[in-house]
Amino acid sequence: MGKLHLTILAFTAISCCLHIRRLFGDRDYLKHLFLGNDAGKSRILYLDYIRLTAALFVILVHCLDVSTARLTEGTRAWVGVQSLSSILLVCNTLFIMNSGALILRGQKEGLGAFYCKRFLQVALPFFCYYCIYILLSCQYFNSGFTNGILKALKDMAAGPIDWAPHLWVIYVILSLYILAPFFSILLKHLTGSMVHWLAVLILVFGCLAVYLPAMGLPLNFELMISPWEGVFLLGYYFSQPISMKYRKVWWGLGIASCFFTILCTALRPDYKAILLAKGAPAMSLIAGSVFLLLRSLENRLPKPGLLMGFLIRYSYSILLVHWAILYFVRERLTIAWSAFGMAGSTLLSFALVLVLSAVAAFVFDQTVVFCLQSLFKCLARPFKNR
Repeated sequence: MGKLHLTILAFTAISCCLHIRRLFGDRDYLKHLFLGNDAGKSRILYLDYIRLTAALFVILVHCLDVSTARLTEGTRAWVGVQSLSSILLVCNTLFIMNSGALILRGQKEGLGAFYCKRFLQVALPFFCYYCIYILLSCQYFNSGFTNGILKALKDMAAGPIDWAPHLWVIYVILSLYILAPFFSILLKHLTGSMVHWLAVLILVFGCLAVYLPAMGLPLNFELMISPWEGVFLLGYYFSQPISMKYRKVWWGLGIASCFFTILCTALRPDYKAILLAKGAPAMSLIAGSVFLLLRSLENRLPKPGLLMGFLIRYSYSILLVHWAILYFVRERLTIAWSAFGMAGSTLLSFALVLVLSAVAAFVFDQTVVFCLQSLFKCLARPFKNR
């Protein structure tokens, strides 16, 4: 039995013991294990729906890209697929906006507690799942274990490796969390009208920064905040009451942005630089429309059942692991994908990736991630008691 197998066995045994111990001490532990916190007590329903929508869009767009990679550029089918893919990539903007809406709406905990919580819930799972891609890349441990660890940590600090390109959005979110408590304090002192005009300024300057260079007018207009910080703040704005006052305007702009996306894809060879730029206004407007649509329907949205609650609970981990599962499904499973056609292969791979990612996320979260989180909590306990 190799070292990797022994490590997996150790994590499994330790996590089982910890889970059994908690199960005897808490009757609702199994419910929490599968569904997390009760949505009626501490969760915002429409934000859960946004989180789930973003996770599903991520999987769908990657499955779509794989299934349609051989389409001839410039054809109607290619334009249609690329337009749909560009619209689905609003998932990244939704994730960042959703983080802004959750974090900036009212920060009551201290800085130490805030950073500790984000480390446990976001950074530590990110590190654990990143290790999966380090192992899959098969390039780090050829020259010894210690050298491999050092090289992997160096590459991890530099950004996502080739085996995990989708993780760039987590780097953005982690960097935004560093400034989030300070943004939260500043936003508390703004009136609703001031927040509205801040959102307008973010979008206007975003248009100037992205669209003017595309028209041959590279004027140096930019805000003091970065594009992704602007999207983060827009998430806060679209979660505030003032944004609902202008929801019809935002919906109109969101629909217009969808048509703009299709035209840009059909007419511009540099459409990706325009549509997928950092904090691209079109993506922000589409994401804002989704925010306000689900907010307006919140009282009509059904409370998540067992399946939906499970997917919401593990949506972050599904986002992290789905790229590895997609590789397994498309490259390792002996399925004649061409027999299902473009649409059929996309939907079939989407269903398989979603199901397998959900299972993998649950297992990995409740073994490796759970053990490391428990270890960190034990190490941090003496400092909390001081």
